[in-house]
Amino acid sequence: VLAELGDLRRFSNPNKINAFIGIDPGRYQSGEMDASLSITKHGNAVARKILYRAIGQIDQAAKTQHCHIADYYENKKLSSQTKGFKKIAIASIHKLIRTMYALISNNQLYDYDVAKHNQKRLLS
Repeated sequence: VLAELGDLRRFSNPNKINAFIGIDPGRYQSGEMDASLSITKHGNAVARKILYRAIGQIDQAAKTQHCHIADYYENKKLSSQTKGFKKIAIASIHKLIRTMYALISNNQLYDYDVAKHNQKRLLS
């Protein structure tokens, strides 16, 4: 992933990374109409594919190694019967990118307990 994206510190925020790989939501504006579309798919297609497949691997690895990304993915799958796999995977990719950006920017290693604590703090 980092081979395709390069140094993540060059981006000012995680949303810029989303735009770089093309998972930012598209917009359609015409007169008074303003609609949100699916992802733009402009950007680095290889990085997008790697991250998409990484979510599946994270979900498989969660059986033996806990990860808050896998928890998020499973909760989304269980709570939503209407959303398809791809929409849930894209939301999980966005969460993965935010996590990677925070860890690299702060020069930290991933810790499941810290991630869960931070997630609970944000929800309350």
